[in-house]
Amino acid sequence: MFHKNSLCVIMAAVTVGLSLIAVIAITLIVYHHADSAINFSIEQNNAQIVRNVSDSIDSYIEEMVSVSDTVTDLLSRHSAAEMNRSLIVFLRKDIETIVVFDDNGKPVVTADSRSLRKDINITEQSWYVSAGTTDKRYIISPPHVERLYSGEYPWVITLTKNVTWTQDLQKHQGIMIIDMNFTHIKDLCTRGGSDNGYLYIKDLQNDIVYHPKQQMIYAGIMPEEISRISDLKSGSAVVPASSGKLSVFAEPLSNADWVVTGVSPMDGLATYESGPGLYVVLAILALALMVLFGSIILSRAIIKPIYNLMSLMEHIHIENSTEAASPCELYEADQLGKSFNGMVERIRQLMVQVRTEQEQLRRSELKALNAQINPHFLYNTLDSVVWLAENDDKDSVVKIVMALSKYFRLSLSGARDFIPVEDELQQVEKYLLIQKMRFKDVFVYHIECADNVRKAKTLKVTLQPIVENAIVHGIGTMDEGGKIWISAYGSGECLELSVKDNGCGIKPDVLAHILECNPSTRTGIGIKNVHQRIQLACGPQYGLHVESRLDEGTTVTVRLPLNF
Repeated sequence: MFHKNSLCVIMAAVTVGLSLIAVIAITLIVYHHADSAINFSIEQNNAQIVRNVSDSIDSYIEEMVSVSDTVTDLLSRHSAAEMNRSLIVFLRKDIETIVVFDDNGKPVVTADSRSLRKDINITEQSWYVSAGTTDKRYIISPPHVERLYSGEYPWVITLTKNVTWTQDLQKHQGIMIIDMNFTHIKDLCTRGGSDNGYLYIKDLQNDIVYHPKQQMIYAGIMPEEISRISDLKSGSAVVPASSGKLSVFAEPLSNADWVVTGVSPMDGLATYESGPGLYVVLAILALALMVLFGSIILSRAIIKPIYNLMSLMEHIHIENSTEAASPCELYEADQLGKSFNGMVERIRQLMVQVRTEQEQLRRSELKALNAQINPHFLYNTLDSVVWLAENDDKDSVVKIVMALSKYFRLSLSGARDFIPVEDELQQVEKYLLIQKMRFKDVFVYHIECADNVRKAKTLKVTLQPIVENAIVHGIGTMDEGGKIWISAYGSGECLELSVKDNGCGIKPDVLAHILECNPSTRTGIGIKNVHQRIQLACGPQYGLHVESRLDEGTTVTVRLPLNF
């Protein structure tokens, strides 16, 4: 059942193969869709994070503008000395300093107790010049080193704003700066970044305002993705990178000339460190095992009736059994079993028919051979009667005709093919009487039979052709002294009938072909006829055996089965 070419193995292999192909195809499709869905989710999440951070930074800048407006309002209601004492309350962790300069560059109000450097000209500073020449409400400077105070040089972003105020009925004009460090902006960008992504800020000239790798950028080491996405000012894009694809989303700020850009790797399912890869492989293997066992069970259920039918066919072939195939719940196998039973029954009928026809053919051949013997013997006997009648030997004619009548009465034997040995011996004795009269007593005969074989069956008209052959070809040429010995006895499981004469014997070349169906030298049909009839009736292991020596005589032994 589990031969490599068996239907069970083929069905299991095909089922498992097709199932694995289907599972792998579905898995790849699902994996692809899941990977795409996760990447799409990464893009959406990245865009949402950028928008949230952009809103937060806009709010933060708006808050700084609000601080500047508050300071401006206070300047109109308080003196510079009062402002210097109270402005410190506006300083926070993310604000380095707040200073208001007049139109000559002299500090009017400062929130810092530190002294401004004397070696710099405020009016020549870029932020001061830009504020005086713009009509914008405020200006946000690029990141730079704060140089207003000695000994400390932090990186800051400066909000510069033109301010006017009235004091002592006089209108004043100046520049206010608020230096903001990166503390709050860094915190907003860090909180907004995804697990594997990050946020950075650039201005419209693609100069970096904030980046998680700010120190590397200051050292001249620019991250790879910066150059790839430098032209993106708004919207989303997918850009290649050495580690894969990157989802990039840019959102410009409304309160500054900055662009917040979010970068997230599009790793799909690989985003999850303990992703489903191992579980998918295990699931496929488990499914393959289940399909394999299921296909084996199913194929066994289908093939078992066929396998049983194969075994039954082999059993019938080897042992010639008559066992029929059992009914089966599987429709196809049940129909196959019924057809097989019908075929076996038909073959059995044909075999019976063939045996019957063979038996009839054997009987016909036996009858044909018998029909050859009787006319042959009758012709010779009638020839003797004619010869005696021509010599006016009426008594001999009467005796020979009466003996012939008794001989044929025994020969007919009720149309039986097999008769008792004693009847066969009695028949051959009648024949010998006829022949003694014909050959004027030139020979004598002796008949003996063992008691244990008298009732044994023999093929009728077995001895007469042999005795005839012994008389005609053996002692028929002798003037006197001819002898014929006839005996019947058992030898193991065989019945042996022997006819021996002391005649002239048979030449070796004739003896070599005497039992052949078509001998080169024909010596009569009698002895060959008997041999053929015995083999037809009993089998090729039985028949006649002839021994002869020239001038000494011939012995013919008939072998038959002892018990028919």
